[in-house]
Amino acid sequence: MSSAEGFADFIRRNRIYILMLVLIASFEVIFALYPVKHDKPAEEDKKAGRMLTSEEISAQETRIKELLSNNRPLAFTLSASTFACSAALMFGLVLLVKRLTRKLNGFDMMPGIGSTPDVKWGIIDIFRIIIVFYFLGYLLQGIELAGAGFAGVKDVDEKLFTVINATLMDITGLLIVLYFVLRKFEGGYGDLGLSAKNIFRDIKIGLGGYLMLIPLLAVIMIFVLLALRIFNYEPNETKALEILYEMNRPKLLLVLTGLVTLLGPVMEELFFRGFAYPAVKKRIGARNAIILVSLVFSMLHLNIVSFFPILALGILLAYLYEKTGSLTPCIAVHVVHNTAVVFFVFLYKMIALPR
Repeated sequence: MSSAEGFADFIRRNRIYILMLVLIASFEVIFALYPVKHDKPAEEDKKAGRMLTSEEISAQETRIKELLSNNRPLAFTLSASTFACSAALMFGLVLLVKRLTRKLNGFDMMPGIGSTPDVKWGIIDIFRIIIVFYFLGYLLQGIELAGAGFAGVKDVDEKLFTVINATLMDITGLLIVLYFVLRKFEGGYGDLGLSAKNIFRDIKIGLGGYLMLIPLLAVIMIFVLLALRIFNYEPNETKALEILYEMNRPKLLLVLTGLVTLLGPVMEELFFRGFAYPAVKKRIGARNAIILVSLVFSMLHLNIVSFFPILALGILLAYLYEKTGSLTPCIAVHVVHNTAVVFFVFLYKMIALPR
């Protein structure tokens, strides 16, 4: 088959995905020409991102001391969480030193107890899923905006729109991956590393790996904060953090918490580790696949401050999947990590943000 015939065959087999790409580009043009009008940020939100003066810091410290002295449960929660973090850091450091010593003695840091499935799909199918995902995402936004227009809604509630859209897209992404694996490739849940076998052992392995990551995350965050101070860079908060800081929308917070701590981790693990990693591994090997998939995983979070911490987390998750052949430890670690982040966001909000 000549190159021209091969190209024509490729176009024919992927014409539906090419059409989706064209429509995605069209959606981009439409949204650029007719941007969504969002609610104007409140004055408090504008102040949240700026640096505090020394007088404001002193006043805030006084307020926090008074708050903790008058709210014993909150003071106990802060003390207990501080102790738990210190214990996790120390225990993780001990585990990390033991594993590094094992590595220096010529053994693997973690002995393999399983292997990733030999999947039927390839790298091109990763791009196909991404195209379908973004196409349905734009289609969903178009339907939502059209519905808002018919309902006479002039200004879209940005935070509500973000939470609803993110929830629907995570569910959509999960269903797309399952459709490709179960129907298109006639596979099973095991091809995604999903199995209830040895679930408690796999969770234990995952949490042990996460404890070893905690000291590395601490070091990474210290360097990130130093870099921010040196370059005098003030990062913008993500949409999720902005909404988590909302004090008067409990239903919205509940939905977002479930999205960040459970639905999001499951969907991301199914795609990045369960679907993408073994396909990339077939082409470039395990080590390179771990790094590449983790880089993409981190970049897609679109946050320069958390890029390196998320990269380290992604490497751990892919490594766990490579060593166990199970997605259970990856999901467990991802859920625990996101839950811890949300917990400390709420704790910070209760202590540091005036109400």
